[in-house]
Amino acid sequence: MFANTFDSVRSLWINNQSALISRPKLHTFHTVVSSSEGFTIGTSPWDESCKARRKAAATALNRPAVQTYMPFIDYESMRAVRSILIDSENGKIDIDPCKYFQRYALSTSLTLAFGIKIEGNLDNELLNEMTHVEREISTLRSTSNNWQDYIPLMRLWPTGNKKALEFKERRGAYIKHLLNMTKQNIANGTDKPCIIGNILKDPEAKLSEGTQKKSTIVSSY
Repeated sequence: MFANTFDSVRSLWINNQSALISRPKLHTFHTVVSSSEGFTIGTSPWDESCKARRKAAATALNRPAVQTYMPFIDYESMRAVRSILIDSENGKIDIDPCKYFQRYALSTSLTLAFGIKIEGNLDNELLNEMTHVEREISTLRSTSNNWQDYIPLMRLWPTGNKKALEFKERRGAYIKHLLNMTKQNIANGTDKPCIIGNILKDPEAKLSEGTQKKSTIVSSY
């Protein structure tokens, strides 16, 4: 299906938004990769849990809250451009800008979501781990890469889930680490304005531990 005009996009996403609010479930991503941490807001089928998470996220993304995030976006943008200029010696040396943009996207996402910045250079261990894992998980969500999503008999082969299980564990480890860091910063009074922090401190959100993890925002590559 293609929506390539303003009217067709409005008809598809505005007039029929209630029919498009849910997400299809795929075996590899939803049953294997997300079986312990749950689904993120953008990948969850519509249910009461997803409704509660979207409501909490909407509060954390209202206009006043977004204004408090702008200094982080400005800082990461300036750092990305400055790093490219320095490493390329003001354009005299050819470099691959992809990693710089990856760091910008991931560091900005972590800052906005958890109030945690990725410091250091492009060799930062957490940066490389998250970039690699999220890229691999994004391939597992592909509609054409995993035949076991469409042929149930193939799910009986243990090797079919080996890669998905590996990245499930690795993703779960850093999500838990980041969430605990945010909670510790809130307890110490050293937290920065961030989406997860706003959700945790919102008395009306009332999200459980598992639902807090599902509300985590992680960029995929």
